[in-house]
Amino acid sequence: MRGLRIYLNQVSYELINVIIPLIPLSYLLHVLGVQSYGVVAFTIGLTDIFVLIFLGSMNLLAQLSLNNALYEDQKVPKIFWNVLFMRLMMLILGGLALSFLINWASGWNISYLQNQSTLKLSYLLMIGSFLDLSWYYLGTRQKTRPLLQAASMKIVFLMLILITVKTSNDAYRYLFLMGVIRIVGNGLMWFSLPRELFNEISLGSWRFLKTGLTSVTTILGVELFSLTGQLLVTLLKPYTLDWIGYYQAALQLNQVSIVVVVTVGLSTMPRFYQIYRENNYNKLIEHIDNAVEYVTAFAVPVMFGTAATAVTFTTWFLGGTFKDVGLLMTVLSPLILLLGWNTILGGQFLRLAGKNNIVHATLVLGWLLNVLLGLLFIPKYGLFGAIYALLISEFLIFLIQLFYAREVIAFGRIVAITSKYLVTGLLMYLVIIVSTYNWPAYPSTTVFQLILGFVVYLIGIVLLRSPLITKAWLIIRAYTKVIRRRYNK
Repeated sequence: MRGLRIYLNQVSYELINVIIPLIPLSYLLHVLGVQSYGVVAFTIGLTDIFVLIFLGSMNLLAQLSLNNALYEDQKVPKIFWNVLFMRLMMLILGGLALSFLINWASGWNISYLQNQSTLKLSYLLMIGSFLDLSWYYLGTRQKTRPLLQAASMKIVFLMLILITVKTSNDAYRYLFLMGVIRIVGNGLMWFSLPRELFNEISLGSWRFLKTGLTSVTTILGVELFSLTGQLLVTLLKPYTLDWIGYYQAALQLNQVSIVVVVTVGLSTMPRFYQIYRENNYNKLIEHIDNAVEYVTAFAVPVMFGTAATAVTFTTWFLGGTFKDVGLLMTVLSPLILLLGWNTILGGQFLRLAGKNNIVHATLVLGWLLNVLLGLLFIPKYGLFGAIYALLISEFLIFLIQLFYAREVIAFGRIVAITSKYLVTGLLMYLVIIVSTYNWPAYPSTTVFQLILGFVVYLIGIVLLRSPLITKAWLIIRAYTKVIRRRYNK
């Protein structure tokens, strides 16, 4: 029950940040159209890669430093001002790098040349990201404020979109509005800073500069991999901005499934850390096996379910012109399972076992492979080449991390644990596809597909005697006892 509560708390926090942006997605795609939304996705993706590289690592460094300061009696104001100064330096460097790329690419790339005015709004978005203080509130364990601030600003942004964005010519207005909202929303967080921070302003940033440079590898992950592929597509295939819009929409929709699956792995981390400190080897192996099974049991039906329903769903949700978004969601669906596995191996065992260097090395190798494969595949396959590079890179990371985690889990056990779920998931996929092949793209069709898939998968894991069924039954019985006790009182 405690593990279930941890999972529900974490997944609810993450889903709020993922689902709210999906609310205006259908409206934007219908209003802006394929070309204008492609320009929007192109501009936001270009900005995000520089924000992630230059500011993302600083955010993680700041949270860790502030969190340690609470226990080691360090001075929080000194850390705050040093991190802020470092972020300012990184903003300047990031802005210069972004300006160089735009000016360089505009000399020979039609996409950059035709969208000069829109791309200039990237600087507005970068400034808004610099003003973000969520790293301070998260680092000092004040999670409620950034969560409420992010949710409220996204709701305001949604309302303004419905009021101001009306035609396909409003791409510039949409991006300008996003930049202003990001600046205002993040700027409001500055007014809630405690006065003690301003009583002791001191700088000593060279130590933070060294630490910040070494923490750059912390940003390596699926977000940077996907953004890198998107950037390569804009440079190597300048006439495919429409597909950039499809890609961004597919990633946003798939992000909901990824959050649900990855959080399953993250929710098992406290238990893993406790067992690891007890130095109980047999119990550790059992926990890792259970964690892999839980993640696989959740990820497989989500992966095959996404592949089976994506085209139908996007056709009625986004419109017929965005049917290809569903195709991209289908191709991206294996990412759901790969990220779930990597959360257990790299995010859980290797990091908590003190093997951060191995995790960082595999991520660097994965990113380099992602770039290399992107350069090879994109000229021939376009955006699909970027997706192939992304999937191969994540699979390579999984194999390398599995090799270094072989002392607690062997490849044979991975196969034994996952094979029954993969077979059941494949059967579920085939049943959905065959039974609804000629059905019209209506919401009722998607609902039926989801219910049918759930029933088939549930029957499959029951017949295969999955221990997950026993675990679920024990949780239901425990909650039933609690409800009865409260009712009797």
